[in-house]
Amino acid sequence: MKSITKWSVKGLMAVAMIMISAGAFSQTMKEAVDAFNKGASLAKTDPDGAIVAYESCIKIASQIGEEGAETKADAEKQLPLMYFKSAVNLYKKKDFDGAIKGFEKSKEVATKYGNEEISSKSERIIPQVYYAKGSTFYKKNDFESSMTALDKAIELNPRYAKPYLVKASIYKNQGDEEKFLEACDKGLEVGNTIHDKKTITSIKKLAKNTMFNNAVKAIEAEKWSDAEKYLNKSIGYGNESADVFFQLGKVYNAEKKWDDAITILEKSLALDTKDEAGKVKYYYELGVANQGKGNKDAACSSFRKAMHGQYLQNAKYQVEQVLKCK
Repeated sequence: MKSITKWSVKGLMAVAMIMISAGAFSQTMKEAVDAFNKGASLAKTDPDGAIVAYESCIKIASQIGEEGAETKADAEKQLPLMYFKSAVNLYKKKDFDGAIKGFEKSKEVATKYGNEEISSKSERIIPQVYYAKGSTFYKKNDFESSMTALDKAIELNPRYAKPYLVKASIYKNQGDEEKFLEACDKGLEVGNTIHDKKTITSIKKLAKNTMFNNAVKAIEAEKWSDAEKYLNKSIGYGNESADVFFQLGKVYNAEKKWDDAITILEKSLALDTKDEAGKVKYYYELGVANQGKGNKDAACSSFRKAMHGQYLQNAKYQVEQVLKCK
């Protein structure tokens, strides 16, 4: 009788322990599911809050063991995306340092949980954040900080053309012509490799306009060799305007390169869509070039066509007094 009573007490205790364990498990499982559901409800509006909830779910589910494995796996699938969204929000707020750390974290978490898509997206966007950071510093004239960020963007992604455009702009502001051209050329090289037409167009525009403006200053200072160099560089960067060829023709005349002047002035004349009266400047310079070469008839013809507006008196003088055209 005593033996039966003894085992009955033991049995009751065992049953009680099982019931307590089952209750504890049930409560813990409910907490894990509640944490997951909270994360899901916050996912669209509050990724930071969702991160806290999903990480709590993973921690609770891990303690449960095998029974919580499915819930844990579901939370792990969501967590990389939440970190990514959190970083995107910081990026939109122009918190570039916070965004960089955020994308580094989303890459880390995505790699940990096997989400290759988020890991790759995070890695690709980090150089873009450095570029945005560099561009912002550039607009504030903080060129040193800008250059540091831009160089980091290029270091992380050598196949990235945009940073070179901003770097070229910095060197232009600093008056460093050599590094300006190096940045332009490198940006065009990378841009052509990745077919970034928009950046290529922007770099060419910056380079050709800068070189043309430098040429104008050189012409004003009568530095003909420099002017020729700058004009040819402007043309090399895609400047196909009638004016750039006209200016080069004037420079060739100043250098007494008559054949080159005639060739380039005829090209500029063909490019200009104005009527004859609007082309007098070309005809006057052609007259100068032909006169220098000794082509009297061609010079007379050109000067006669230049006898309009501001060129009237000079052209008339050449025709009547210098060449004595018939």
